[in-house]
Parts: sequence; structure tokens; C-alpha cells
Amino acid sequence: MDRDRLAMFLMLGQTARRVAHAHPETVPPESLRISGSLDLAVVLPAEVRDASRAAEVYRLFFVFEQYLRDLVLGVLSEKDKENWWTRVPPDVQTEVAKLEENEETKFWMGLGSRDKISLTTYPQLLRIIEHLWKEDFEEVLRDRSLVQEARHVAHLRNITCHMNVVPIEEVERVRIVLRDWFRAVAP
Repeated sequence: MDRDRLAMFLMLGQTARRVAHAHPETVPPESLRISGSLDLAVVLPAEVRDASRAAEVYRLFFVFEQYLRDLVLGVLSEKDKENWWTRVPPDVQTEVAKLEENEETKFWMGLGSRDKISLTTYPQLLRIIEHLWKEDFEEVLRDRSLVQEARHVAHLRNITCHMNVVPIEEVERVRIVLRDWFRAVAP
């Protein structure tokens, strides 16, 4: 077989593989087992494919939200390590207190003890940063528009957390926001 025919053969094979993998009924390459013998990728291939796409956005938000928690706790603890929570806006304190009560009723779940910052949600973290912008966060972030950018993608976070797929162009928007944050405040 000459080189041109071999190259054409390989290109056709790669194209055929892409087309087959894109078909909703084709079993995705990654499995999702719920037991030793039952793979959801075989039973529900389209859903498993969507789950894999959604997982990337989830991972981005997971890292970013944890980063925001560490940032807020670190900045507020600098001034008063013991009483940092008293500086948090009262509405956020009230909402987190309700979450703490709910956590207590779920003792049987084995979640372990979670502190206030762990129970603080993504929008609440942004609220804290905005509330204490002048006092604490202006020097660290230097650009208040970063908070607004993070707020814009909060809807995409909710879409992912409610088990829906985020369109690829919106995934890129999330990446851009994270890049902007990490350029301004290196982790």
C-alpha cells in the first residue's frame, strides 16, 4: 500500500471513529459502573456521555469555589483569626446558621463536622467579598469586576449542579473567568 492510500485509510478510520462516538446510541469509551456487572455506559450511553461533559464544568467550579473559600477565610483571618465570622454580612450568617441546623439533622450521613466556611455557598462567598471590598479585598483582587464576572457564571454553576449539560461555548466562558481570577490573584 502506498503512503497516500495509507494516509487516506487512516484519515477515514479516524473520521469514522469520531462519527460513531458522536452518535448518541454509541457506548462511550468511559464506563460508569454501579456494580461489578452493570455499566450505565452500556444502558444509558447518551446520559453517560453528557455526564462526562458536565464533569469538566463541575471540576472547574469545585476548584474555584474551594479557592474562594480559602481566599475569604485567609483574608478575614488575617485581622482576627478567632472572630473573622463576625465580620461576615448578617444575612450570610443567618443563611449559614440555617444550613448548620440542617446539617445537624443529617448526622446519620457521616458528613463529619463542617465549619462555617465549608457551608458558605458560592453566591455567599461573592457577597462577603463585595461587602468587605474596601476593607479587605480591594488590595488582594485589585479589580472589582472580577466579582461581577464570577457572578455571571454562577448560573452555569447552578446548571451543572442541577445535573444539566452546559454548552461548550459557556464552558469556555467559565474558563475565561477562572483565568482572569488566577491572573489577578495567583493561588
